[in-house]
Amino acid sequence: MTRNMTQHWVMRSSAAIALGMALIPLSAGAAPAPQPQSGSILHNRGTFQISQSFKPPNRGTPPATAGGATRGNSCVPKNKKPISLIPKERLGLTFSANPTFYWHIPSSPAKVAKFLILTGDDVDVVYEATIPLPAKSGIISYALPKNAPPLEIGKRYHWFLTLDCNPGDPGVNPITEGWTERIAPDVTLLKQIEKADLKTRASLYAGNGIWHEAVTAIAVLRRTNPEDAGAITGWNELLKSVGLSAIAAEPLLDVTVSQNPIRK
Repeated sequence: MTRNMTQHWVMRSSAAIALGMALIPLSAGAAPAPQPQSGSILHNRGTFQISQSFKPPNRGTPPATAGGATRGNSCVPKNKKPISLIPKERLGLTFSANPTFYWHIPSSPAKVAKFLILTGDDVDVVYEATIPLPAKSGIISYALPKNAPPLEIGKRYHWFLTLDCNPGDPGVNPITEGWTERIAPDVTLLKQIEKADLKTRASLYAGNGIWHEAVTAIAVLRRTNPEDAGAITGWNELLKSVGLSAIAAEPLLDVTVSQNPIRK
């Protein structure tokens, strides 16, 4: 598929929609990948803090034409654009067949965003959905529903999120893109994760370069303990380590979508 054809897929209207925004359970499911590095947690009067930054694995970089880029500003005040919560390398690793994705969305007239996942060669559409947007700016998340095609171990996927500001001229709509790859956990790391509580899992995931689960673990802690200073510090440290300090203080917002994914 050519780049223009890829953009056509991105711009086309999604039909129906996927499962409500739910943060996936943080269980690892599969089996060998990066060598585990011990993650440590600092505990202090019932709070915690990740004692290390996110450590990206050496997996190479996606094509330069993709790389988490953002385009378009037709409807966003002050030319602000959606920002993908992904590492600087623009590739997020996951153990999950149904990972959760995160974006910072600026306030805009757009009521929905179109989410599209392609195969790594941009040839086939794996999944697409329409995500309703909140009225205010903040960080939203979207978990692939269980009835969506599962991501396969060892495969890299190219995804796009487009703010549907102008359905009549989708080429000017703000868009952000990135890459996700599912890998199988090292046996030793898997055992550590299975025995760990959520706080320790956050550090293990971050220390071993497993982005989707790392950000989800800390997001869950922030949601369940919004006033916990350790959870806030851990979130800030994680985003700082991947160059996203500017949006670390933004609120985590909820969105709800219907269960009706499109299969290809």
